[in-house]
Amino acid sequence: MKMTEIREKILLGIIQVFNKKGLKFTMDDVADELKISKKTIYKEFTSKEEMFETMADYVFDNIKVREEEILNSTEYTTAEKIRLLLSAMPEGYRNINFQELHPLKEKYPKVYKKVQKRLETGWEPTLKLMEQGIVYDDLSEEDKEAYEDLFADENGEIPEAIDSSALNEWLFNEDTIRKVLAILMEQGIK
Repeated sequence: MKMTEIREKILLGIIQVFNKKGLKFTMDDVADELKISKKTIYKEFTSKEEMFETMADYVFDNIKVREEEILNSTEYTTAEKIRLLLSAMPEGYRNINFQELHPLKEKYPKVYKKVQKRLETGWEPTLKLMEQGIVYDDLSEEDKEAYEDLFADENGEIPEAIDSSALNEWLFNEDTIRKVLAILMEQGIK
């Protein structure tokens, strides 16, 4: 079902208000943000729970659209596609404060389960791309520099390719996980 223009406008307004106030926003906050009446909002959404559920689908559906664009593009190398896919958040959602989603578990468990399911599934295209590994000669000049820095051995030798198991080991090793956790603890997820 295609979303109406007003429904999409309200969803974008909800995202803006959510970023400012978290789950504590009111319909008045959304109406004020959008300069529309609460009645207009209630014509589109019967409850806050419906708003959150629709917002989750809207955001994740748009992420999937961005992923498809990346996967189908001929302008990116495999390495560039992997990097882009791992951060395929559309520009309009980059400022969503995902720390504010945790309280969903208590207040809106149905919405929380939907978000959790969407986060845990749909990785198949990215994983399939990663299975291809990375070939040095296919990289852009910028990526070749990064590849050389990351994968050169103690003698400065650079492998012609990194297969999927080595790529997974590099991406998901203990040091990388520790660094990501440190960033999350210091800066949070935004």
